Amino acid sequence: MAAVLLSESDPAPYVCLNTLGSGSFLIVSEHAGNAVPEGLGALGLSEADLVDHIAWDLHIREVGEHLSKLLDAPYIYQPYSRLVIDCNRPLDSPQSILAVSDGRCVPGNENLSAADNKARQREVFLPFHDKVASMLDIRAAHGMETVLITLHSFTPAMQLGSEGRPWQITFQYGREPFFSKKMVAAMAADPNICVGDNVPYPVLKDTNYGIPAHGEKRNLLHTMIEIRQDVITDAAGQVFWADKVSTVLSNVLSNLRS
Repeated sequence: MAAVLLSESDPAPYVCLNTLGSGSFLIVSEHAGNAVPEGLGALGLSEADLVDHIAWDLHIREVGEHLSKLLDAPYIYQPYSRLVIDCNRPLDSPQSILAVSDGRCVPGNENLSAADNKARQREVFLPFHDKVASMLDIRAAHGMETVLITLHSFTPAMQLGSEGRPWQITFQYGREPFFSKKMVAAMAADPNICVGDNVPYPVLKDTNYGIPAHGEKRNLLHTMIEIRQDVITDAAGQVFWADKVSTVLSNVLSNLRS
C-alpha cells in the first residue's frame, strides 16, 4: 500500500487566487509557503528554522497577491515548504528533498524510503504542477494570451559573512532570454533600482522545473523574477515592488504588441 502523506487537516497542495483573471499573465510561486504536513512532525526542525529562508521564499506570497490584483492574473502558489519537496527542482534532482540546507541538517529528510519520497512527489509536487498545466491548457483553449511569471525572493547574502547581493530585483532565464532581457532593460531605466541579469540563479533544466516545464516547452513568453527579501519585509515594500513589477510587465508586453 502506498504511503499517505497528507491528512484532512493539512492544507491542499496548491492555492490558486483570481482563477478567472483575464489578464495576459499567469503568476506562479513554487516556494511561497512554509507548511509541513502534520505527519512529518515539522521535519525535526525548530520553529525558527521553519520561518527562515531555508524553508521558503520570505514575503513573496504577499507580493504575488498584490501583483495578481494589479494584473488581473491568476496566481498559483505552493503552500508547503521547499523542505518537504522543492517544487522548482526536477524530481530526479539531488536538490528535490534536501537533508542539509544552507549548512543546517533537516532530520525529517534523512534516510527517506522510496515510498516516502514518492508520497511527497504524488501528493505535493505533482498536484501543484498539474494545476499550473491545467490553467495553461484552459487559457489556451479559450484563446487567451499567457505570459508565464515565476515569482521568488532571495536573501541579501547567501550565508552569514558572505558577500552581499546588490540587486534589488533580478530576471532569470534559460534557453530563451528574450522576455527577461526586455524586463531587465525596462527596469534598469529607473536609476534608483539595481537590476540583476540572470543572477543569482540562472534557469537550468537540471536545477529548475517551473520555467522549463511550463514556459519553454509551450514556447510561452516567460521570466523568473527574484526580489531581494530585505526590500519586501513590510507591506509598503511589498506594494511598492508589486506596483513596479506590474507597470514594467505591462509596458514591456504592450511594446512587444505595437
